[in-house]
Amino acid sequence: MYNLIKVFLNDYKQKNRKSFYLDDLEKFLLEKSGGSSAYHKKGGYHGLYEALETLLQEGYIKPMKTVGYNGKYPPLKLRWYITEDVITPRWKSEDILRLSDLLDLSTYIKYPRLQTDREWQFILRIYEFLQNRDWREWASCEERCLELFDNEKFLDPKEELDNGVIKRLKLSYEDLKMKKYGQMFAYWNRGVRQIKTAIILENHSTFFTFKRAAAKGYDLFGIIPDAIIYGQGKDIISSFAFIHEIADIGGLKVFYFGDIDPEGYMIYKSLRETYPSVNISLQLDAYKNLLDFGKSYPIKKAQNTNIENLNFVISEFAENNYHETVKHLKRLWYANRRIPQEFITYEYLIGSKTVPERDKL
Repeated sequence: MYNLIKVFLNDYKQKNRKSFYLDDLEKFLLEKSGGSSAYHKKGGYHGLYEALETLLQEGYIKPMKTVGYNGKYPPLKLRWYITEDVITPRWKSEDILRLSDLLDLSTYIKYPRLQTDREWQFILRIYEFLQNRDWREWASCEERCLELFDNEKFLDPKEELDNGVIKRLKLSYEDLKMKKYGQMFAYWNRGVRQIKTAIILENHSTFFTFKRAAAKGYDLFGIIPDAIIYGQGKDIISSFAFIHEIADIGGLKVFYFGDIDPEGYMIYKSLRETYPSVNISLQLDAYKNLLDFGKSYPIKKAQNTNIENLNFVISEFAENNYHETVKHLKRLWYANRRIPQEFITYEYLIGSKTVPERDKL
């Protein structure tokens, strides 16, 4: 709500308009929200009231004294002034100086409109935390946000809050000793205490296929895994942080097998770069077998086509002498075609490897 009103105000200022009617603002918010239902999901009238109160404190607007109220609760003035850009600082310079030993308040000095009572209360809490940081334990992002900002979802972009105080203070999650935990991945363990070998699969159905075959004792393209992990697409990039919960990464070998498409390449490259201390490589023979089906499909949805992702993947194939595979992967990339890993079925894994006649591409 706050950000939408800022758009409304900027539009008025560009048109050199000095004031606005509350009714016009509400019509704008309803339209931009996509209707009454969506508007109420964003907070409705209560959200409008809170956003206007914040903008009032920040100095963007002020109520017109000569007009009445709208008759709702909490009441709002029917017409508002849009203030000039010159804003008088509200915080005392000695208070700013007092906190400057632990905090960078330069953004607030440069932009006095940010000097609100709400922001100052947050800053005081952050300052107190930093004074005791060495004795504090790590917490989840939600736990720390509830402590500092009275809202566990303070940093959730879906909440559409003015939550830029951490960024404005140039602080990191580490500074506040908080971690953003993702959803833990789903995995299957074949019954070992110490996981030494694991396979990550991009898609749900292939995870169950591999798990079913491994449980029956079949090797998976030369690998007998201790664990099989369902990557859930690119979610594995964050959820793989939980690998420490199930294995000692010191002796762990992880193989990744995803779709043959730009998204799959991006996921693999991101995994390798995000977890450099884990031994992760491509399940090369799985990809080679997938290519043997010879069938591919046009890529219809937009994907990350950064050529660096392709080069990262094909370099690993080249280093292991899969030169024909490299040529095929390049042809598919430039033809904007993909091969889903679901071609690898249970029948195929257990030995009934019936491959259809190869297409031209």
